[in-house]
Amino acid sequence: MKKNKLIRIVSHNFHDYKMSCTMLFLGLSAGLGILGNEFGMVYLVFSFLPVFVWSLFWFNERKTTDTSL
Repeated sequence: MKKNKLIRIVSHNFHDYKMSCTMLFLGLSAGLGILGNEFGMVYLVFSFLPVFVWSLFWFNERKTTDTSL
């Protein structure tokens, strides 16, 4: 299956800037969680989405090292 160009670029950028993306997604999740306390349940549901996207990128990342002998 051919990968979308945008998905390929985002995955490559996540690999290069893993710590920055992690802090961005977790910060966005925390911000939406705080808004959820003020404005209601919709923001609390949205606060889980950045963590979900981060986990997809984290676990679907391909290893760049060759372990074959």
